[in-house]
Amino acid sequence: MSSKKSHHNHDKIKANIPEMSKSGYNLIKFHRYKDAKEVFQQILDLDEKNIYAIVGLGDAERLEKNFDTAIGHYNRALLIDPDNKFALIGLADCYRGLRRYDEAIEIWEKYLSYSENEFDVAILSRLGDTYRKKKKYEKALFYYNKALTVDDKNPYVLSGLGLTYFDMEKYDRSVEYWEKLREINPEDIKVLTNLGNCYRKQKRYNDAIVIFYRALKLDENNFYALYGVADCYRGLKDYRKAAEYWKKILEIDPDNKKILTRLGDSYRNLQEFETAKSYYKKAIEKDFDYYAFIGLAMVEMHEKNFKAAIENLNQLKHMSGINYKIAKLESECYIGINDYQNALKVLNEAATKGIINEELKTLAKNIKQKLHHRSY
Repeated sequence: MSSKKSHHNHDKIKANIPEMSKSGYNLIKFHRYKDAKEVFQQILDLDEKNIYAIVGLGDAERLEKNFDTAIGHYNRALLIDPDNKFALIGLADCYRGLRRYDEAIEIWEKYLSYSENEFDVAILSRLGDTYRKKKKYEKALFYYNKALTVDDKNPYVLSGLGLTYFDMEKYDRSVEYWEKLREINPEDIKVLTNLGNCYRKQKRYNDAIVIFYRALKLDENNFYALYGVADCYRGLKDYRKAAEYWKKILEIDPDNKKILTRLGDSYRNLQEFETAKSYYKKAIEKDFDYYAFIGLAMVEMHEKNFKAAIENLNQLKHMSGINYKIAKLESECYIGINDYQNALKVLNEAATKGIINEELKTLAKNIKQKLHHRSY
C-alpha cells in the first residue's frame, strides 16, 4: 500500500513540472539565476530528459556569462531535439559571448534556413551585429535590411544600420538611421550621442554641439556627450572651451590618460606651456601614451629646450619604434642645436626602415645643403 502511495506522490509531483518550469523561467526574468537553476535541477531529478529544464539551465548559466557551462547544457538539449529553437539560439549567443563569431553565424544561418524562421527579426539582427563586428559590412547590411522589411521601426535593427554605416565612414547614411531612431525616442541618450558623433565626423561641429547638449540635459555626466562637446570645440579651435569639457570628464574619471593628453594639447594650443606640460606628465605617469610624449616634446621645442625634447623622443622611440612624426621632430630638434650631422642621421635611420615621404625628403635635402655649405 505504501509503495502505491509513494508512486502516486511521485506522479503528482511530476504532473507539477510545467508549473515548476514556469517558475524557473520567472526567476530568470528577475535575475535570480541561482534559484532558477535549483528549480530546473529539481525538474531534472524527476525527468532527466526534460528539455525545458535543460535549456533553462543553459539560459541561467549564459546570463551569468558562464558560457562554457551553458554550452554543455544546450548541446545536451540538442541531443534530445536537434532542431530546438531555444537551444540553438542560446548556443549561438554563447559563441557570440566568447567571440567565436563564425560558430555563432553557422548556427544562426542554419536556424534561418528553416522556412518558418526565415524572417526572425531577432536572429537577423544578431547576424547583422556579428558580421559588423567581423567588419564584413555588406553582409551586415544584408541581414539588417532583411530584418527591416519585417519591422521598419525595430530599434536594434535601425541602431545596427546606423553603427554599420558609421564604421564604413558613410556618415550621411548613418545620420538617416539615427534620425529615425530620434523620431521614435527623442530622449534616447545613445541615439543622441551617436547622431552627434556623425555630425562631429562630418565636421559639422556646431550641429553636433547642439545634439550633445541635449544629451547632457538628460545626463550631465554622460562620458560620450562630454567627450563629443570637448572634441567639437577642439575642432572649432576654441581650446579654452574644449579644456572646460575635458576637465568635466576628469572629474568623473581622473585617471583617463587620453583626456589628460587632450588637456595638454588644449593648453599647448593656448600657449600655456607649463600647464600643458603638467597634464602631459600626468598622462605619462598613468601609463604609456604616445600623444603625451609627442605633445611634451613639442612644448619643449617651442621653449627651445631641444635636448629635453630629444630625450622625450628617444624614450618614445624605445617604446614604440620610429615613425614619420618622431623622425621629423627629432631631426628638427638637432637642427635647433645646429647638430646637422645627427639631424641627417635620424632621417637616414628612418629611411632604412622604409619611413620616408616628401616632407622628410625635403628636410634631408635642406640638411645636406647646410652641411655642404659648412664644408667650404
